[in-house]
Amino acid sequence: PLIGVSASVHDFGDYGGVGVHRPVLAAGGLPMALPQLVDAIGPALDMVDAIVLAPGRDIDPRRYGQEPHALLAATEPQRDAFELALVERALERGLPILGMCRGVQLLNVALGGTLVQDVSLVADGHPSDPGWARWREVEAASVAGLPVPAHPRHQISISPGSILASALGTTSIEVSSFHHQVIDRVGSGLDVVARSVSDGLPEAVELPGRPVLAVQWELQEEWRVDPRFAAVFDWFVGVATNFGAGADK
Repeated sequence: PLIGVSASVHDFGDYGGVGVHRPVLAAGGLPMALPQLVDAIGPALDMVDAIVLAPGRDIDPRRYGQEPHALLAATEPQRDAFELALVERALERGLPILGMCRGVQLLNVALGGTLVQDVSLVADGHPSDPGWARWREVEAASVAGLPVPAHPRHQISISPGSILASALGTTSIEVSSFHHQVIDRVGSGLDVVARSVSDGLPEAVELPGRPVLAVQWELQEEWRVDPRFAAVFDWFVGVATNFGAGADK
């Protein structure tokens, strides 16, 4: 199946063509980067069998009715406009969607939800990576094919019966803590299916009855830390395959 990847053109360097694409390819999908052109959305969705909402910069808070806070990091206005339109039209078509980090936040905003502009505003002590110092080390190791270095992590609890729990085969697992924003008001129709054990913050959402899953952590690197995470990509490529088989293209 052809998997359209909506990714950042900022900050990531060589990692932009490796991080998200590699686990999709390993699971049997063919990842292809989507152009950030609204006029290209229709033709792109005619071709792909699923989309990935990849990590990246903060979403402009004006998109969810807030003014920028002093702790807001760099934003990607062009990508915001593209992805909000992309998600709307992908959902209309029933395409499978997998989001990670910024991806869960974008999905939430697209469905009318809001974000906390910095996790410290609601949960003092939530594990994080200020300045993304450890994340840069992980990026470099990933591109070089080296083991993932030590980085901030925390435990989450997962709702039994969710897509995520079914794929991972567990309702409790440890995940990375690179994010600095989190979901505040949950978007219309989304179910929170995982939360941080230490403070209850949302960690994953699903759209009930639809092949839509988005997580707060850097899922694209977790499969290199814990092989159980590969099963999430296996699920995603599987539903993309089924979608492609049933689509009239």
